[in-house]
Amino acid sequence: MEPSPQPHFRPFLLMEGGPLYNIQKRIGLIPGDPPRVKRRAIAVALLTFVPLFVLSALQHRAFHTVPVPFVRDFSTYSRFLLAMPLLVLAENILGPRVAIAATHFIESGLVPERDYGRFADFIDRGLRSRDSMLAEVILVILAYIGAIVSLKSFAFHVDTWYLARIGSVYSLTWAGWWLIGFCAPLFQLLVFRWLWRLFLWFQFLHRVRGLDLRLYPTHPDEAGGLGFIGETQRFFGIILFSLSLGTAGVIANDLLYGRIPLQNFYAAIAIYVVISVLVLVAPLGIFTDLLLKTKRLGLEQYGTLATAYTGAFHRKWIQHINPDNEQLLGTGDIQSLADLGNSFSFVEKMKPLPIDLLTLLHLVMASLLPLTPLLLAVMPLKDLLKLILKVFL
Repeated sequence: MEPSPQPHFRPFLLMEGGPLYNIQKRIGLIPGDPPRVKRRAIAVALLTFVPLFVLSALQHRAFHTVPVPFVRDFSTYSRFLLAMPLLVLAENILGPRVAIAATHFIESGLVPERDYGRFADFIDRGLRSRDSMLAEVILVILAYIGAIVSLKSFAFHVDTWYLARIGSVYSLTWAGWWLIGFCAPLFQLLVFRWLWRLFLWFQFLHRVRGLDLRLYPTHPDEAGGLGFIGETQRFFGIILFSLSLGTAGVIANDLLYGRIPLQNFYAAIAIYVVISVLVLVAPLGIFTDLLLKTKRLGLEQYGTLATAYTGAFHRKWIQHINPDNEQLLGTGDIQSLADLGNSFSFVEKMKPLPIDLLTLLHLVMASLLPLTPLLLAVMPLKDLLKLILKVFL
């Protein structure tokens, strides 16, 4: 029999929609091909870093005339030349993978045919939320609030390229107004927009969890067939990497200009990494009860099957109750016994979360890697290389 054709569903493209996306499409930045994604990433850098540099130079604050000139502010490079373009490029990396993961629920047979209508509705609801004008307006408001709070919390208490100090009074420079009016809010908007998209992805998974999913305890991914979800989460590491890049520049400023020892940041960095990984992993706990139930039933069912088969095997080949006088050499009974043992092992290894240790390590490394160069600020390169060798050898 030929397999029945798969039904057509709208692709769950969380990154290709919303008012901001539509604006970029109208002005020609998003025709739909990957090269234009690179152009958008370059445009973000040009609209932030270049005007800030020019405005700082016009007021003689770009180089060495103030304690913290523009060219010596590490956060300008890490945020506007590295983190922001990477957050834009991530749309082209994560968007298709999330859509493929959503489609895999159907293609793999996890969702039964009777639930196709509900599944299609879940996709439509998620895409409507993606295109919500209200949600985008709220994100913009939060972005400006975040930019103002960040300026007040992390501003230097000296004359800088974005803050002019006259006695005890501080005022924004030309570059400072562009920073607080456009650049910093844009960075915050990209971050909040990704958090919103991540929320919509988890909301979709939560709704799908309510369907009568067909999970199999012997599936080799050790997650009943849901292992592809954990694989999708691995690609969100690019978002953690981008955020860590932006954070690295801020910490570097504190090390150089604030004279704050790197050791003072260890606890904050550890908390940041733990929270970042938990944000991407903890919501997958919605599948835990389902996976544990599948494992429990699998152990019972395959345990019963194993008892019946091993009992028959023992009677036939150990107790020699073999009425057909079969020969041991060439029989498939031993291979079947081994295969049954492998199947039972897969059931025993089922994980409570559809994610493996390698993916967790990937996310941790994505969070930590941009921060490792900060060690050079307090440790010579020779000593750092020795430390690395001691860890891996």
